[in-house]
Amino acid sequence: MLKKFLMLPVCCLVLLALALPAQAKEMKFAHFSIDVPADCKVQEKDGTVTVTASKDAFFSIALFTKSEAKNLSDKDFAAKLSQQLKGTPPEPSEDGGWTFTVTSNRVLMNVDVVGDKDYLMMFMSDASDKEWPASLQTAYDSVTGNDDKIDTFLKKTLFPE
Repeated sequence: MLKKFLMLPVCCLVLLALALPAQAKEMKFAHFSIDVPADCKVQEKDGTVTVTASKDAFFSIALFTKSEAKNLSDKDFAAKLSQQLKGTPPEPSEDGGWTFTVTSNRVLMNVDVVGDKDYLMMFMSDASDKEWPASLQTAYDSVTGNDDKIDTFLKKTLFPE
């Protein structure tokens, strides 16, 4: 009887553990880190980090120092990237950067390039008006610079008030 009595709390703890959402894993990259939920996938290639929640729910972010970007202006960087991706010509964006669209695997994507005197950032995501899954939004909201200067730049460009 005592065995049965003790099994009930153990079973409840196991069920509770299974019901808890999976914890996010912090992933560090050259200039920033992201807390990636278990149901998202991450891929890094040539300094660009892509976080994917599903086939059509993703974002890509790349952050370069000006020297890493060969001292290109944000306008020139956007033009070069647009040409490489076969996108539309970059146009000035409301945030002072540059924006263009590109289609890949039949998915229309928005690409934004923003820079200051020290950094250039590229941000890309699908151009649909669909709301992101909560896990992808959680990953986006967790983007943090690896030092105060980078973090300030990211907050200003990704999370303008």
